[in-house]
Amino acid sequence: MNQKDQSKVPEAAIEEASTALNLIRRECAAHAAPSWHNEVANRRMENPAPIPDDREVMRRFCVAIAYSQGARSAQIGALIQTPIFEEVFAGFDSHALARRQPKRLVASYWGQLGHLRFRGKISRIIKCAKVLNAIIREHGSFAGYLKRFEIPRRICSTVELDAFWRRFDELQGDFRRRKMPFFRSTTSLLQLLLDLDFDSVKPDLIVMRLARRIGIVVRETGDSTFRRCVRLLQAYSIRESCRASEIDIALLAFGGQTGASRLLTQRFCPPSDPCHHRTCPLGTNGLCMAHNFVRGKA
Repeated sequence: MNQKDQSKVPEAAIEEASTALNLIRRECAAHAAPSWHNEVANRRMENPAPIPDDREVMRRFCVAIAYSQGARSAQIGALIQTPIFEEVFAGFDSHALARRQPKRLVASYWGQLGHLRFRGKISRIIKCAKVLNAIIREHGSFAGYLKRFEIPRRICSTVELDAFWRRFDELQGDFRRRKMPFFRSTTSLLQLLLDLDFDSVKPDLIVMRLARRIGIVVRETGDSTFRRCVRLLQAYSIRESCRASEIDIALLAFGGQTGASRLLTQRFCPPSDPCHHRTCPLGTNGLCMAHNFVRGKA
């Protein structure tokens, strides 16, 4: 069975997950801080935003890699707003950045970039700049390159959902051929598409942990597991006439991601099992495996 077949999700699984997902969305709305409404409104835009220019694409590459590998989102959020972040990465000019030496950047700036956690991120960013430059030479721009794959940016039907994954595989295959760092992985490429206003979800640690707890998946890792989880969430969004990016932020906020949880006035999911939050509606309604474990031991 190929990857595409493995990612297919039965209607019964979508039906089963919908109770917990509906409850998560309701709880987020009930405990929303003012900033929650702005975030959700941005994610509900009917018309896709234009694919940004190449400098902005390079900036988003830098930001995505900065947030990766367990870096604390609040600290990275502050770092990327500083002048030093732009200075280190050549104002996000991919041609200038590609000429920089990773070891020199680490030697000169690591004291100010320590929140990245891993020095290797610098070399990966520079390699991304080199691959981006090759794409620009061949296709005129990253936007022109991406458009040739015809990935649906809004998914309103199962036909479009099938097309998303078929063309996603083509894009991922081309990134792998080009040896694009970071973004050739399923999780990071889904994140990139989400960031570029496609109907995507990033299956990161927080999303996958919550997905396991509510029974969408049985484990939190593995490419086929990531694909199954995201496809189910996309199928749910079709069913509920909402956008997948709305589900993404709800799971992040409810699941306790550092930045997103600040959009709510109440905390819900703990970082590890078991859950001691006795008033959590998922637990009290028997929808969370972690909470049920505690109740069973009580």
